[in-house]
Amino acid sequence: MSIARHAMLAVAFAGLVSGSAVPAEAQDILGGLKRKVQNAVKRETERKADEVVTQATRCAMGEVNCAPASSEGSETTSTGQQSQGQGGSVDPGGDHPLVTPYAGSKQNTRQFESYTDYRRIVGVDKARQVITQTLEGKLTSIVYNNPPGRSTLEIIRNYEQALKERGFAIDYQMSGGETWLDNPAKINGMVSYGQDVRYFTGKLRYGDGVAYVSILTYRQRDFGRTSVQVLETAEMDTGMVSVDPSAMAAELDQSGQVNLQGVYFDTGRATLKPESDAAIGLVVALMAQRPELKLQVVGHTDSVGNASSNQILSQDRANAVRNAITMRGISADRLVAYGLGSQQPIASNDTSEGRALNRRVMLLRLN
Repeated sequence: MSIARHAMLAVAFAGLVSGSAVPAEAQDILGGLKRKVQNAVKRETERKADEVVTQATRCAMGEVNCAPASSEGSETTSTGQQSQGQGGSVDPGGDHPLVTPYAGSKQNTRQFESYTDYRRIVGVDKARQVITQTLEGKLTSIVYNNPPGRSTLEIIRNYEQALKERGFAIDYQMSGGETWLDNPAKINGMVSYGQDVRYFTGKLRYGDGVAYVSILTYRQRDFGRTSVQVLETAEMDTGMVSVDPSAMAAELDQSGQVNLQGVYFDTGRATLKPESDAAIGLVVALMAQRPELKLQVVGHTDSVGNASSNQILSQDRANAVRNAITMRGISADRLVAYGLGSQQPIASNDTSEGRALNRRVMLLRLN
C-alpha cells in the first residue's frame, strides 16, 4: 500500500472516531477492508463447519483415529459425551501416571469414564474363547501409535518391566495371537488387527485401592499400535479374589501355576483368617469341576527373620491351605503342601510393598 493510501486510511479512521465527515476515497478504502475482513471470517467459519462435519462422519464410521473433541474443563466419555465428573473424579488428560508410553510413541486416542463396568480378559479356554473378569471403577483407555522399526516383543517387554518395578503382578499374558483378534474389541474396546498380537493384564496397589492394567500391542504391515487400559477401583485386599474358577483354570493351563490371592494370615503365624474363605472356596470349586486335577500348595515368605524360621512358617501356611481345602470335601491325595520360605522372591524385600508380594501361596499343577 502506498504512502498516500496509508494517509487516506488514517483519515478514514480519524473520521470514524471523531464522527466527522470522511472523504469519498477514504470511504472506498475502508469499505474494501471491511469486505476483506467479512470474507475472511466467512471462510474461517465454513472451514470450521467442514471440520466438524468431517470429524462427525469419521466417528460415525468407526474410524480408528476418531477422537471427539471435548470442551475445556469437561470430561469426555467413551461415547464422546461430556460428563461432569461423577464422584468428583476429574480426568487429568495426557498419559496415565501409572504407565509411561514406550519412547517415541504418539497418542492416537484417549477416553475416560469416571465410573463404569469393565471386562478384563484373564484367559482363553480350550475352545479358544476368552475368559473375562468384570470390574467396576474409573477407566482410562489410551491408544498409542508405535514408533517405526520397533517389534511388539520389545514394546511389550518395556511396559511389563516398568510396571513390575512398581510392584505389578501379571495375572495373564499371551503372545503371537492372530486367531484371537476379533475378541478384545467386542469385549473391552481393545482394537487389534494384523499380526503378532501380544497382551498382558495384572494389578498393583494404587492409592487407596487397586489398579488393573491391561496392555495390548500389535503390528500391521508398516505400522502398529498399543492399547493401554487402566481400571482403578477402591477395593481392598479382600475384594481381589475372582468368584469364577475358570480364570484360575486358564492360568494353570497356560503357565502351570497361579498365585492364590486373597489368602490371609496373622503376622508370623499360620492360622488362616476368615477373609480367606473366598479364595479357598475358589480352589474347591475348581477341583470339584476338574476331578483329575492335582495341585501342589507352595508357601512363600518375605526375608524378615532367619531362613530356618521362614521355611517352617511357609510350610505351616501351605499345610493350613491344604487342610482348609480338604475339609471342604477334596481328597487329600490330590494336594501336596510344600514350603520354600524366602528362597524365591518375586519383588524387592527392601520395601513393604515388595515384601507383601513375596508373602504368597502358589498353586502348581502336578498333572
